[in-house]
Amino acid sequence: MSSSPRSPLIAGTLGEVYGWHYGFGAAGVGMLIGLTIYLRGRKWLPPDSPVVKKSERTAKTPLSHREKMAIIALLVLLPILTIAVIGNQQIFNAYLVWAERSADLMFFGRKMPTTWLITLDSILSVTFLALAVVFWRLWSKKYPEPAEITKMGIGSLCAVTGFVALAMGAVIATHSGGKVSIGWLIAFHVLNSIGFANVFPVSLALYARVAPAALSATIIGIFYLHLFAANNLVGWIGGFLEKIPATHFWLLHSALCGIAGIIFLIAGRLFGHLLAPGDNKSGAR
Repeated sequence: MSSSPRSPLIAGTLGEVYGWHYGFGAAGVGMLIGLTIYLRGRKWLPPDSPVVKKSERTAKTPLSHREKMAIIALLVLLPILTIAVIGNQQIFNAYLVWAERSADLMFFGRKMPTTWLITLDSILSVTFLALAVVFWRLWSKKYPEPAEITKMGIGSLCAVTGFVALAMGAVIATHSGGKVSIGWLIAFHVLNSIGFANVFPVSLALYARVAPAALSATIIGIFYLHLFAANNLVGWIGGFLEKIPATHFWLLHSALCGIAGIIFLIAGRLFGHLLAPGDNKSGAR
């Protein structure tokens, strides 16, 4: 998910149409503007939290058995979470290369810069994040709301359909001898955004809730390691785009999402009780 839909829209367009030095220059100007706004607005920011001396800190409460097992469960889920987000992170890597050469990006008679796809993904991601919250709130009024790990499984399985859409578009383009219709790309972004809205923010909420108070910052830091691992794997997997047909390439990503989704659902059955809302923060025995 991109940090701002305007960044690839402005910097990306300048880079592709006029030259990448203009794109990087625009990005630099944007950062200077952001820094200026921050410095000018510092006086309205809340004061820093007071520093607590080591002698004033309260004694650490030993972790309960439930808390220890919950931490182990979170660590076990981390590699699965890595697999689940590889497809989404591929949007910023091989996907753009593939779209540039294989997709029909004509828009009102002119070729659309590939970076606009990042803007589209950003808009849809934010939109479906909000819609996911609304959906689950409405769902909870009539039915029990699923646990976070179940939502993560559902989200991963939803993302499967997005990559299937790319594979179908690639198959049709291969048989017709043309390029992949942009409709398939839009379908991918919609379906993947629905899935991602139930994976990343939900998993972050899960790790933040389950983490014992004494280790909450550490657990959140560990949580973000899955993005580091996923982005490293994205580069390696992206190299297969030059070695295998695009259809197989996108079905590979679909399979990764599907495997992660199934494991999430199984994990929810096996040790979901450890991750259920409880007394993790209190240190109760």
